[in-house]
Amino acid sequence: MAMAHLLWLYFFTTGHLLRRKALEQSRSFLITDLVITSVAGMAVAGFCLLLLGFTHLLNRPGILLALVFEGLLFLWLKGENWLSYSFWQKICRRFVGAWTVPALFIYLLFLILAVPAVLPPTFSDSVSYHLAYAVDWANAGRIYVDPFLRFPYYANNFLLFYSALFVLKLGSYCHFLNWLCGLLTCLGVLAFFTPVENPFREGTSTWKLSRPQHFLIPLCVALSPVFLRYLNVAYIDVPIGLFLLIPILCAYRSSSGQPFERELVVSAAFCGGMKLTLIGHLPFFVGSLLFATARRLPRRQIAVLCLLLVSLSLPWYLRNLFEAHDPTPPVFNLLFKHPDPIFKDDPFPYTADTMTERKPAHLLLLPFLFFTYPQSENFREWGITAMILLLYAPILFLLAQVFWRNRWHAPPRLIYLSLAAAYLTLPWLFSSLGRYALHWYPVLAAWVGVMVSDICARAETLWSSRLTTSITRTATAIFCIALILPSPARSSKRFYRDYYGITRSLLGSDTNLKDYLKKDLSGYLASQAVIATLVSNQKTNTKVLLLPGVVGLTFYFRKANMITLGDYTGPAGYMELWTGVEQGNCLPYLTRLDVSVVIVQPHHEEAWWPRFYDPFRSQLKEYGFSEYRTDERNVAIFLRGDIHPNRKLIPVTR
Repeated sequence: MAMAHLLWLYFFTTGHLLRRKALEQSRSFLITDLVITSVAGMAVAGFCLLLLGFTHLLNRPGILLALVFEGLLFLWLKGENWLSYSFWQKICRRFVGAWTVPALFIYLLFLILAVPAVLPPTFSDSVSYHLAYAVDWANAGRIYVDPFLRFPYYANNFLLFYSALFVLKLGSYCHFLNWLCGLLTCLGVLAFFTPVENPFREGTSTWKLSRPQHFLIPLCVALSPVFLRYLNVAYIDVPIGLFLLIPILCAYRSSSGQPFERELVVSAAFCGGMKLTLIGHLPFFVGSLLFATARRLPRRQIAVLCLLLVSLSLPWYLRNLFEAHDPTPPVFNLLFKHPDPIFKDDPFPYTADTMTERKPAHLLLLPFLFFTYPQSENFREWGITAMILLLYAPILFLLAQVFWRNRWHAPPRLIYLSLAAAYLTLPWLFSSLGRYALHWYPVLAAWVGVMVSDICARAETLWSSRLTTSITRTATAIFCIALILPSPARSSKRFYRDYYGITRSLLGSDTNLKDYLKKDLSGYLASQAVIATLVSNQKTNTKVLLLPGVVGLTFYFRKANMITLGDYTGPAGYMELWTGVEQGNCLPYLTRLDVSVVIVQPHHEEAWWPRFYDPFRSQLKEYGFSEYRTDERNVAIFLRGDIHPNRKLIPVTR
């Protein structure tokens, strides 16, 4: 936890490089400033790591050099010495002074929610993809393309933070980085409707302006099962939600007294490089920048900012253009059936089964279906809070503005926020996996918070009495609590029971982390035995083939600097192996890839699996592979004839 706070302080400090010196001296620091400065600093640090990765300096000396350079930038741009006591005193004073009572409430809640972050990584893509890339780059000291890892030639800005932690021997803290993103997300939601200044009378502290919605609306996100599921694991959906939220917050809060266009540019550009599909939001980010600056800045300065935003979004795609002569990753070409210069004849993209049914009636009912049946094929989650039922409310609000604009004309920034909330949900209507909702759910929460705050303020102003104020705030609290209610499905109750059960056991020190790995990651014991075997045989340059069911071991082999194979696409695609086994000869596949170890589950949930495994096992033995087991019953290990087994491997004689 201390490491997460040190990272936060570093990001917050780095974000000051973007702030105008005159602005810093003109007013106090608010929760909005705290969140925006922290996330902007994270983006700046991420771009610095990207530069180190492309220049083969992703190592300790390179990171130290970057820190020294940052200190020189503070001296040059701000006239401040990063090594002085007064500098850090000012930074800490701003950090502490920005907090409000609701923000502290959210922070204390997140301290409890952070407990599962201590668990080692075992969860799906986090170990088969995200952390595998990160530790691979850390071992190599640079960004490079490994065609055997999932989704090569992809945009992966956020994974560079994991790489930096591995370089610094702090890889066990990767989950806390995601926790920090979750905390900043909920604080960012709060910042949308926290008063910038007292709307009632001058001189009242912001500590006294708390309303029920300030405490409760962020909880619609924080306590949602889908958010909690990905809060403390190395998935990037929670960070994506943060980096989509902050450019909108910058545009929403920007004014002549609060210019956030620099922070908007770096956070939006960093977001564009976090995932392939996010580059599609580039026009929206440019539009947000124009909204924030059109009436304040000269056209030339706006043009420079737009150019900078676009340029900072493109490094990964330029890398692809130079190395593969195609800026788009292979999975993009597969999805749209375009020829790819690297991969040929891949069977199907991973997104083939994530497309949502396009019938209008189904799309209209999508939020209700997600709330009532989150485990369906469309969503595949444990649950979500009732706020999802307001998914189409921003669209209805915009329609009302069109037809009844003469009665009530909303301020431009509320129109902008409504457009943003409506726009960000559009991709989800085409691919409605539950975790993708994390990309836009915080923006929806911010919109709900702003609307509730506006309605309450109007009611209290119109009927200015203690009774009216009490009724308004009570009704607000009841409404907000209703939005926090989780899905009525049994899966939600089961998720909360398991989540808080593991939290309680960790707080009571009843959970052994190594036992957790053995229990929750199929094949973990086998991976450790195979790693020890290959090291003792000096065969670490050969390849380990992981079949479906044990692909999660990829991270642990990559951490040991060993190459793993096993995916449905790419040069080691499973289809070639399936075909070889079916034809009675998979040796060309194994020989071409120099496979020395095969790890496979003998029993699998698919009905067709025995028709593959039995002949595959026979062919492996025919080619000189020997079968071994560990204490795990459903994990078989096949070693090539020139590999001598470790004592932890038990030979199978039958």
